[in-house]
Amino acid sequence: MLEFPLSQWAFVCAVAGAFVGLLVNIPMVTQDEGYLPAYVAAAGLTRADPTSVSRPLAVLVHHVTAVVAALLYGAVVAVLSFVLPTAISLNGVPLLPHVIGAAGVTAFVYFFFARIAMPRFGGSLQDRADEIVRQWALTAFIFGTALALFVPVLVTQI
Repeated sequence: MLEFPLSQWAFVCAVAGAFVGLLVNIPMVTQDEGYLPAYVAAAGLTRADPTSVSRPLAVLVHHVTAVVAALLYGAVVAVLSFVLPTAISLNGVPLLPHVIGAAGVTAFVYFFFARIAMPRFGGSLQDRADEIVRQWALTAFIFGTALALFVPVLVTQI
């Protein structure tokens, strides 16, 4: 079981998501197609072509998505901590639920984009979809890894 009240755990996850979302900007802006998933996601919300989405909206959608993904990770960890062994923990975060939660959310973020967002909302970017999805795989992996490393550190500060 988690060693934190759910409200505190949700706060930790939201802060971690915001921080990791900022951190993930680095690989996204350094890859040729790296920031385009944020434009595709924003296009899905606005029903516009990704090339007509404004940069501020794409950035906002990216950062909100990072926080939501981290909250999803937190929910997975909280639920799994009731049913899986929690004897080993990282600063109060049960290890097995933590690893499964981070890996699960990483896979979900990748597959949701690759199988739903890009095919439905890629618009004029569809001809570059393979490259965009490949670079998104790297970004999703970095997000999940950074989240998995940052959460156990952040809980010691709260």
